[in-house]
Amino acid sequence: MKIALDNVLPGLPEYQELLSSIDADGADAGQQYEAYRNSRYVLAAYDQGRLVGIGRVADEGEAGQACHITLHQNYRGRDVDLYMRKLLSVNRIESCSCRVGV
Repeated sequence: MKIALDNVLPGLPEYQELLSSIDADGADAGQQYEAYRNSRYVLAAYDQGRLVGIGRVADEGEAGQACHITLHQNYRGRDVDLYMRKLLSVNRIESCSCRVGV
């Protein structure tokens, strides 16, 4: 398994597909996507061109988390989120919480 990481925001359809793969309620997917779009740093993970994870540095006003990571269920436990956290930490983020849902 080779995971490609990119700091370009994926399209909304790809993001919605990722959310549907984790059984998340996609009702507010557009609003969540806007949060990614407005983030200062976004990281997307792809497996053979398919979006399997997305992470962003949290805004300074957001309480509790330094970043947000949404990861496809089938990729949990494979260190994908670990590498994403490390890359997000380049932006001086010390802690990160991986979320399964949204």
